[in-house]
Parts: sequence; C-alpha cells; structure tokens
Amino acid sequence: MDRRTRQLLVLAAWCAGFLLLGYSVWSLQAGSLMVIGYVAAGVMVYVIRALFIRCPKCRMPVLLRPRKVLGMELYTWSLLAPPACRHCGEPLP
Repeated sequence: MDRRTRQLLVLAAWCAGFLLLGYSVWSLQAGSLMVIGYVAAGVMVYVIRALFIRCPKCRMPVLLRPRKVLGMELYTWSLLAPPACRHCGEPLP
C-alpha cells in the first residue's frame, strides 16, 4: 500500500469517526462540545503533521502548495502529499 492510499484511508477513517461521534453524542448535553473538540484535535494533528513532513532534499514542507495569483506566488496547504516534491521535483518516499 503506497503513502497516498494510506493517507486516503486515514482521512476516510477520520470522517467516519466524525460522523459516528456526531450522530451518537449530539443529543447529549455537551455533545456539540465533543464534536468541536474532535475537529480541533484533528486540526492540531494536521498542523503538526504539515509542519514536520519535509522533503529530504530541499527541506521544504511537503504539504505546502505554491500557486500563482495575479502574478504573485502564494502558498496554500493541501490535505494529501503529492508523489513528488513541488519545489525540487524529488520523488517522495
């Protein structure tokens, strides 16, 4: 199983957990807070992952995606890592 398939499975499991948690606890008194906590924990895990996964050659974050907007180069974050680094073209392990 390659890296991208594992990432898709983790993302699908997170979404399934979100739906199951939301459906089961929403009617409780603090159910909405549990769902917000689940989303906040997921965002924190993503931020840590996005900052620490780097290209072995150029050391740039792998999830950082350059885009051209009105002649400027802006950077956005993506959910899934590409097969090769967007900065130097090195294939990622």
